Amino acid sequence: MMFSKSILLSTLVAFLYFYFVPWGFYTFAAECLQEYVLIPTMRENIMPGVLAIGVLLMSFAFVHIFQRWSGGVYFNKRGFYFGFWFALFEAVAIGIIRYATTEIVAAQYYVLDGIFWTAMYSVGGVLVAIVFRKTS
Repeated sequence: MMFSKSILLSTLVAFLYFYFVPWGFYTFAAECLQEYVLIPTMRENIMPGVLAIGVLLMSFAFVHIFQRWSGGVYFNKRGFYFGFWFALFEAVAIGIIRYATTEIVAAQYYVLDGIFWTAMYSVGGVLVAIVFRKTS
């Protein structure tokens, strides 16, 4: 079902995790990462409402794909692997493509960003697996 209790609660948990943890990390690490920024492209005034819509859509897709990928078996290990593969596709591969085609940030930034998002998506997969297991 597209809007089951498991889907909605998992999406909420994923949304809260993917919205607030990166915000905290990038706020805390901004000074360290700044040395790798070649062309600043960050908005002066971030639009939190639009950001929330994007993160909500991403969280909903993440949860839906995980539900189908897991085959109804919601082990933490499966959630971790799902998050890892999601990161490999979305963060690491796209980071390498961006590095090859743009000059916005240095290679070190993409490496650090790839590591961060691999950890984020892997932990996010575990959180989604836990919520699915508890609510299914």
